[in-house]
Amino acid sequence: MTPALSALSYLHAWAQHAEIPGGIAFEPLLRRLALDHSPASLGRIDTFLDALRTAKKPQREAFLAEAPGQNLLYLLAFYVADVVGRALHCGPEWVPHAQSGLAQAQGAPSFETSIVCNFPGAGASVREFAPLVAICGRLFGAPGGHSVAATAGALVTPELLASTSALPPAPGFGYPLELQEALSRCGAQDRASLEMLPPGWAAEDPLAGFFASVPHMLRMGRVAWGAVIEANESLLTHQAYGGATGEVVYDPTGQAPAAVLHEVAQALLSMKGQRIEDPALAHFSAHFANGKTRVFGLDVPPAISPYPLKVATTFFDRGYLPGKVLAHRSFPIVISPSLPGMVLFLPAVVWPAVLLQAWRR
Repeated sequence: MTPALSALSYLHAWAQHAEIPGGIAFEPLLRRLALDHSPASLGRIDTFLDALRTAKKPQREAFLAEAPGQNLLYLLAFYVADVVGRALHCGPEWVPHAQSGLAQAQGAPSFETSIVCNFPGAGASVREFAPLVAICGRLFGAPGGHSVAATAGALVTPELLASTSALPPAPGFGYPLELQEALSRCGAQDRASLEMLPPGWAAEDPLAGFFASVPHMLRMGRVAWGAVIEANESLLTHQAYGGATGEVVYDPTGQAPAAVLHEVAQALLSMKGQRIEDPALAHFSAHFANGKTRVFGLDVPPAISPYPLKVATTFFDRGYLPGKVLAHRSFPIVISPSLPGMVLFLPAVVWPAVLLQAWRR
């Protein structure tokens, strides 16, 4: 798993009291720590690490050689970055190890720089943030050395760092857009382009319910982000009218970034036509190989993504696509809690200008 998917998976499992493969060292003590997403909880992590260093005297190499020890440190690192992201109103963007300036400057691979993030658009004073450096320094180093709270203080104001109030989640991935407000600004011609005419085959297809739901989705839905797993090849070339079906992976909460959705989409597609013993994975393999079956909000198997994502069959209407071509793998979608499993490509007529420019590039 990439660090981005690992971060979502670890934090989700912790919040749901679900198992993290390999377990977490000193989990009962960690549960008592009250990781409540407040800035003040970062100081409690320092206290927790001090207590472990004093009482257990962990040796770095031996501690990192075991899965529970690594899981503990990764969980703390993802949590620290999440709290900082909440304070900055910008979720962390995890940088692949090969692209990390900190890792490259160090030369030899290091556990401490195995996960590095930044906070794009937040105006953070630190370009790259490696929470494991302070965490490992506090646990394995000399007393009074590294501090998790102080490291975060380089990014967060002192006043906020002392706050004991839980911070709300950072905004989800993508471009903030109130769909109904954006639609209200559309002219008559743009509104007319929103009418999606079902193709002739739709009446006898399970997608008939999708076409019937489009007006409700536009009226009541909200914007999230999706990535195409597989779509009809005709969508890759310019045509004036029509459309085609495709499979989309998405996060109903809107938290998963495009990089995570791409990773999972590729993993799902790689199963196409493969002989797989796991029933859940075999179902996906058969579905993609068939090409005519439909799914609506099918859960991605935990073996592919421990973080809960879903898959849905949808119809890409060319009138909704910028330039009438499916030019990118990820894109904004419309979903609605009252219509679970229905996924609609966000019509281009309501896209923010900056998103349209990025798509056209």
